[in-house]
Amino acid sequence: MPDRIVIDDDDPVVTTSSSALPDDIRESIAIGNVKSVAEQSSMLSNLAYANLISNVNLSQQNAVSNQQGLNQLGVTVTGKAVNLVANLSPMEAAAAVKLDTGNDVAEQLADLKGTVSAFAPQPIVPR
Repeated sequence: MPDRIVIDDDDPVVTTSSSALPDDIRESIAIGNVKSVAEQSSMLSNLAYANLISNVNLSQQNAVSNQQGLNQLGVTVTGKAVNLVANLSPMEAAAAVKLDTGNDVAEQLADLKGTVSAFAPQPIVPR
Protein backbone atom coordinates (compact mmCIF):
# COMPACT_ATOMS: atom_id res chain seq x y z
CA MET A 1 0.00 0.00 0.00
CA PRO A 2 1.32 3.47 -0.77
CA ASP A 3 2.48 5.75 1.95
CA ARG A 4 0.00 8.11 3.40
CA ILE A 5 1.06 11.73 3.59
CA VAL A 6 -0.43 13.88 6.29
CA ILE A 7 0.16 17.56 5.85
CA ASP A 8 0.11 19.66 8.95
CA ASP A 9 0.48 23.40 9.12
CA ASP A 10 3.71 23.13 10.99
CA ASP A 11 5.54 20.19 9.57
CA PRO A 12 4.64 17.71 6.80
CA VAL A 13 4.80 14.20 8.17
CA VAL A 14 5.00 11.10 6.07
CA THR A 15 3.51 8.03 7.68
CA THR A 16 2.92 4.59 6.39
CA SER A 17 -0.26 2.71 7.14
CA SER A 18 -0.84 -0.91 6.60
CA SER A 19 -4.19 -2.62 6.35
CA ALA A 20 -5.10 -5.86 8.01
CA LEU A 21 -6.70 -7.03 4.76
CA PRO A 22 -4.63 -8.16 1.83
CA ASP A 23 -4.75 -6.20 -1.41
CA ASP A 24 -6.69 -8.83 -3.39
CA ILE A 25 -9.52 -8.89 -0.78
CA ARG A 26 -9.72 -5.10 -0.74
CA GLU A 27 -9.82 -5.11 -4.53
CA SER A 28 -12.63 -7.69 -4.62
CA ILE A 29 -14.61 -5.63 -2.09
CA ALA A 30 -14.11 -2.54 -4.23
CA ILE A 31 -15.23 -4.45 -7.34
CA GLY A 32 -18.30 -5.71 -5.45
CA ASN A 33 -19.16 -2.16 -4.42
CA VAL A 34 -18.77 -0.88 -7.99
CA LYS A 35 -20.91 -3.74 -9.28
CA SER A 36 -23.57 -3.00 -6.68
CA VAL A 37 -23.66 0.68 -7.59
CA ALA A 38 -23.74 -0.14 -11.32
CA GLU A 39 -26.67 -2.56 -10.88
CA GLN A 40 -28.70 -0.09 -8.85
CA SER A 41 -30.05 1.78 -11.89
CA SER A 42 -31.26 -1.42 -13.56
CA MET A 43 -32.84 -2.61 -10.31
CA LEU A 44 -34.65 0.72 -9.93
CA SER A 45 -35.80 0.50 -13.54
CA ASN A 46 -37.12 -3.02 -12.96
CA LEU A 47 -38.86 -1.87 -9.79
CA ALA A 48 -40.52 1.03 -11.62
CA TYR A 49 -41.63 -1.33 -14.42
CA ALA A 50 -43.07 -3.81 -11.89
CA ASN A 51 -44.90 -0.95 -10.17
CA LEU A 52 -46.36 0.18 -13.50
CA ILE A 53 -47.54 -3.35 -14.34
CA SER A 54 -49.11 -3.70 -10.91
CA ASN A 55 -50.97 -0.40 -11.27
CA VAL A 56 -52.27 -1.33 -14.73
CA ASN A 57 -53.41 -4.71 -13.40
CA LEU A 58 -55.26 -3.11 -10.48
CA SER A 59 -56.95 -0.56 -12.74
CA GLN A 60 -58.11 -3.33 -15.09
CA GLN A 61 -59.47 -5.33 -12.16
CA ASN A 62 -61.31 -2.20 -10.97
CA ALA A 63 -62.81 -1.66 -14.43
CA VAL A 64 -64.00 -5.28 -14.63
CA SER A 65 -65.49 -5.03 -11.14
CA ASN A 66 -67.40 -1.87 -12.06
CA GLN A 67 -68.61 -3.47 -15.28
CA GLN A 68 -69.83 -6.52 -13.39
CA GLY A 69 -71.68 -4.29 -10.91
CA LEU A 70 -73.41 -2.42 -13.73
CA ASN A 71 -74.37 -5.71 -15.42
CA GLN A 72 -75.91 -6.97 -12.18
CA LEU A 73 -77.81 -3.71 -11.80
CA GLY A 74 -79.09 -4.04 -15.38
CA VAL A 75 -80.35 -7.57 -14.70
CA THR A 76 -82.12 -6.36 -11.56
CA VAL A 77 -83.79 -3.43 -13.31
CA THR A 78 -84.88 -5.64 -16.23
CA GLY A 79 -86.34 -8.20 -13.82
CA LYS A 80 -88.27 -5.54 -11.93
CA ALA A 81 -89.64 -4.06 -15.16
CA VAL A 82 -90.74 -7.49 -16.45
CA ASN A 83 -92.34 -8.25 -13.09
CA LEU A 84 -94.30 -4.99 -13.14
CA VAL A 85 -95.56 -5.59 -16.68
CA ALA A 86 -96.38 -9.28 -16.19
CA ASN A 87 -98.23 -9.02 -12.86
CA LEU A 88 -101.33 -6.85 -13.32
CA SER A 89 -103.73 -6.38 -10.44
CA PRO A 90 -107.44 -5.43 -10.77
CA MET A 91 -106.62 -1.85 -9.81
CA GLU A 92 -104.14 -1.62 -12.66
CA ALA A 93 -106.70 -3.06 -15.08
CA ALA A 94 -109.25 -0.44 -14.01
CA ALA A 95 -106.60 2.23 -14.36
CA ALA A 96 -105.90 1.02 -17.91
CA VAL A 97 -109.60 1.46 -18.78
CA LYS A 98 -109.59 4.96 -17.31
CA LEU A 99 -106.59 5.80 -19.42
CA ASP A 100 -108.70 5.13 -22.53
CA THR A 101 -111.41 7.68 -21.68
CA GLY A 102 -110.00 9.80 -18.91
CA ASN A 103 -113.52 11.11 -18.13
CA ASP A 104 -115.63 9.39 -15.46
CA VAL A 105 -118.87 11.13 -16.49
CA ALA A 106 -118.46 10.14 -20.13
CA GLU A 107 -117.68 6.59 -19.07
CA GLN A 108 -120.86 6.38 -16.95
CA LEU A 109 -122.95 7.78 -19.80
CA ALA A 110 -121.50 5.17 -22.16
CA ASP A 111 -122.36 2.45 -19.62
CA LEU A 112 -125.98 3.71 -19.35
CA LYS A 113 -126.35 3.89 -23.11
CA GLY A 114 -125.02 0.35 -23.47
CA THR A 115 -127.46 -0.90 -20.80
CA VAL A 116 -130.45 0.75 -22.54
CA SER A 117 -129.49 -0.66 -25.92
CA ALA A 118 -129.04 -4.13 -24.42
CA PHE A 119 -132.67 -4.23 -23.16
CA ALA A 120 -134.28 -2.50 -26.15
CA PRO A 121 -136.44 -4.69 -28.39
CA GLN A 122 -134.73 -5.97 -31.49
CA PRO A 123 -136.24 -4.95 -34.86
CA ILE A 124 -137.81 -7.82 -36.77
CA VAL A 125 -136.07 -8.55 -39.97
CA PRO A 126 -137.98 -10.47 -42.69
CA ARG A 127 -136.38 -13.56 -44.10
